[in-house]
Amino acid sequence: MSQLVAEDVTSRHGSDDPVVVVGAGPVGLAAAERLLDGGAQVVVVDRAAAVGGSSRSLDLWGHRLDLGPRAVPADAPAEALTRWLDLAGAAGGVERTRAVHRAVVGGRLLDLPLRPTDLLPPGGAVRRLARHLGRDRTTGATPAPASAWDVLVARYGAAVTREVFVPASRKRFGVHPGELPAALADELAGTPRRRGGHGEVLTAREGAGAVWAELARRLTARGARVLLSTCVEGLITDGDRVSAVRLRDGYGGHVLPARAVVAAVPATGVRSWLPGTVAPTGPAATGRDTHLVHLLLEPDPRTGGIGQDAHSVTALDASLRVGRLTTTRPWRPATSRDASRTVVCAQFWSSGDDELSVLSDEDLAAAAVAELPALGVHRGVRVLDHHVHRVPGSVPAPLPGAGGTGEAGLDRLGNLVRVARADRPGPHGPAGALLTGRALAARVPVRSR
Repeated sequence: MSQLVAEDVTSRHGSDDPVVVVGAGPVGLAAAERLLDGGAQVVVVDRAAAVGGSSRSLDLWGHRLDLGPRAVPADAPAEALTRWLDLAGAAGGVERTRAVHRAVVGGRLLDLPLRPTDLLPPGGAVRRLARHLGRDRTTGATPAPASAWDVLVARYGAAVTREVFVPASRKRFGVHPGELPAALADELAGTPRRRGGHGEVLTAREGAGAVWAELARRLTARGARVLLSTCVEGLITDGDRVSAVRLRDGYGGHVLPARAVVAAVPATGVRSWLPGTVAPTGPAATGRDTHLVHLLLEPDPRTGGIGQDAHSVTALDASLRVGRLTTTRPWRPATSRDASRTVVCAQFWSSGDDELSVLSDEDLAAAAVAELPALGVHRGVRVLDHHVHRVPGSVPAPLPGAGGTGEAGLDRLGNLVRVARADRPGPHGPAGALLTGRALAARVPVRSR
């Protein structure tokens, strides 16, 4: 698909201008499909060399590893589930497993979802419970939560939130949970509460990336163009509308006339395209980086396993630098049945200018290995190899509210449609992204000719 970037898109005459979708992740590809359904010409552009965005897959040591969201809850909305199953089925099939998620809190491994009593010191009595939770016992209507702090305090109490979730919020997002939208409270707690910690989930046998490659294949078969390794340098405007998009690829710069633009990327990217837009500063405005450390493990010879059978372990301990550990084998047990070795992925988050961001790949891998026992991995496990994958700006800017201050000024162009905070996929994983993208495309204005 990337070979299409050499085309001189400015030479086309006598046809309608296309709708340009920026971002070839699940949301952008789903938006493109919806636009094609409506009869529009569509061009999808992405600076990456492959489709899938944060849901790409990576082949290491004979394992297919997913870099981002990989599972779809079996109880996802019917439309989302049906669309995802159609793609995953065509891309190699589906595996079904019962997910087990855990968290490390105070040196203890606890099942998710967390209960308030799980977070109490051992030996607490009812009186200590009430005092530790610090609940407000006043009666009357409860106001809608304004931030993740409000949600967590209502669920776990102020003392637990200060002790457990404030450090976790600073580790993941770089800010206090009072600066996060209420919708991120479940993410801080390790797993969406409504899904629980042990729900049944579906995964693509060939990896999440194969699902989005299949969708991209269908789009190009229907006439869409997918331009990879292509950056958006800016927008050309005519009054309050976008008239063209300035692109750059390996062949140089291009100007692509556009009927409308769908921005399936974070607000930080959209701001850089608009002249005169002042971007907020600091890590809370620019987002944070993700560092994925994949480790190839050989089982402990005494036990024959690695000791950690959970799909994921969220590190809520402030003393741990790892944010989350995932294990590949539980996600696709049938695919991994004959594999003697296992791959785990330790996930770190950084602001781009802190200690973690300047560590070499070897030092970052060593930091992950040092914390494996605290995350439930047997000490007798051998680490055979490592691979570090860094994803800059992958954690969205955590600005409170559906249209926080960081998003101000981005809606002045009538035919620029973007993913606002309120549009981000909910707890249904990749399947939810399909519905988000289609809803985004439905907002593209129809222009009379």
